[in-house]
Amino acid sequence: MNLAETKAFGVALFSILLGAVGQFLFRVGMLRYGKVSAGGIWGQLLRVIFTPAIFAGFVCFGVSSVLWLTVISRWELSYAYPMVALGYVLAVFFGWLFLHESLTLPKILGIILILGGIAILGWFGKAQ
Repeated sequence: MNLAETKAFGVALFSILLGAVGQFLFRVGMLRYGKVSAGGIWGQLLRVIFTPAIFAGFVCFGVSSVLWLTVISRWELSYAYPMVALGYVLAVFFGWLFLHESLTLPKILGIILILGGIAILGWFGKAQ
């Protein structure tokens, strides 16, 4: 891997990390805000968005999206996008570590399958 590819890989990982942090912050914000229904959220949307953790989550997603543009400008989408699944792994880890969510056998097996799929794509996928 040359320097440009190494940088693109680092940007991809940072973008994915920011996306997972954004999801974590959304969850933290909604735990503080409380439950809303799919129909009821529209009437509360501004209050929800401006809940500090949720607003920070949107910022993380925005920065993540901009960084992701640099990744997909260099790599085939079919190679780059499956790496986003690392965000699922990070989200489970963050939930377990910081929110004390359960880490069950099905979650562990799912994480192993995700990591295996990403590894296969990494070994056999072709970056531009």
